[in-house]
Amino acid sequence: MMKKTLAILLSMCMSAALLCGCGDKVQEPAASNGEEAGADQETPAEPEAGENEAEPEATSKGDGETYNFTFVSPLVSHEYWIAVENGIQSGADEQGVNVNVLGDTKVDVDVMVKYIDTAIAAQADGIVTMALSPAAIGPAIDRATAAGIPVVLVDTDAPDSTRAAYVGTSNYDAGFEAGTAMIEATGGNAKIGIIRGTVGQETDNDRIKGFEDAIANEAGMEILTVEACNSDMLTGTQKAQDMLKAYPEMNAIFGSEGTGAVAAGKVLEEQGLSGTITVIGFDDTAECLDYIRSGVVWGTIVQKPDFMGRKAIELLTRINNGEEIEETVIDSGVTLVTKDNVETYKEDAK
Repeated sequence: MMKKTLAILLSMCMSAALLCGCGDKVQEPAASNGEEAGADQETPAEPEAGENEAEPEATSKGDGETYNFTFVSPLVSHEYWIAVENGIQSGADEQGVNVNVLGDTKVDVDVMVKYIDTAIAAQADGIVTMALSPAAIGPAIDRATAAGIPVVLVDTDAPDSTRAAYVGTSNYDAGFEAGTAMIEATGGNAKIGIIRGTVGQETDNDRIKGFEDAIANEAGMEILTVEACNSDMLTGTQKAQDMLKAYPEMNAIFGSEGTGAVAAGKVLEEQGLSGTITVIGFDDTAECLDYIRSGVVWGTIVQKPDFMGRKAIELLTRINNGEEIEETVIDSGVTLVTKDNVETYKEDAK
């Protein structure tokens, strides 16, 4: 009986040792980046049905590596620029490239220049950004071009730089449309306060110029003041409050970028003044659309940030593939969104 028990125990120990030996075996990783797999490597099992769905084939430089682009965002936390970034990432998926995002939570042209130089030092295959200040951004763009890195601008152009292409709104035309909408909304009688982004920003300059030209022949329309909020909501609400106090005759507000109309809407709603002052803004942030639905904001000029981002990545990919780009300025267009089309404008644009 003892011998039988010992035999059984010995058999169990041997089985356990064999199991432990199997558990310690590590499969060698498959070869990558064009390296040949070793002859002693195991052949991976065929994927189950539905696994490893087809993905976009990576766009190659010709040496087995994927293009690496950099998006330098002026304001990574802003809803509009998040939409641009989403378009860029969608474009990257479509083109099979990689995109690195650099940016700050506050608008600072010097920081943008620093990030462009960072992308140059990293030898990016292309850069997407916007010319917050063409005078400041232009030399950085020229440095990238000199280093053999193409730059595509979105939203705001720097036409005197060596940028490869521009995709975005004709900001003058968009401002003109906003002015025309203000005439319609007020019947041509308005004392207007303007809340802009940053002082000197070319985007705002062009939009405000277009707005001014649109209302120039309207005797009953006057711009009382232009205040900068630096695309900051707290600053924007403070500017709106100050304007209401300083100009009691003001009956209209134009927000020339994505913050102004929403900031004004917040103040008007808090002070019970909704509907007494006509507000027209820029961009279709969720808050702005909600204010349009409730009647706090009359309308907004909507750009196409997703299109800008996708197109910019497409252009950079084509340039890197050696294609000559013939159309270097692409107007993405705008849409006026009011209560009449707030629920349908996205479908209408397709």
